[in-house]
Amino acid sequence: MDTVTVCAPDGAARQVEVGGVRYTSRDGVYQMRPDHARLLRAAGGFVPNLAAGTVRGGYRCGGCGFGSHFKKCGRCGRECAKER
Repeated sequence: MDTVTVCAPDGAARQVEVGGVRYTSRDGVYQMRPDHARLLRAAGGFVPNLAAGTVRGGYRCGGCGFGSHFKKCGRCGRECAKER
């Protein structure tokens, strides 16, 4: 059976249960059946972005160092500082 790559809405989630099947991941990325991937995406999951590159002119979190286009860190939730 083919599988689909999908990320959990919360990257810190190590397990998700979709359609009665439990999926485990170390990094928040799951390989699952296409019908289960649709259900997880409907609940806020997303397809991983495979684009390479860095954020320039965005924001940088002082807590975890994550770069973002947003003022609130998508990784730890803290406020980010504007990069130069």
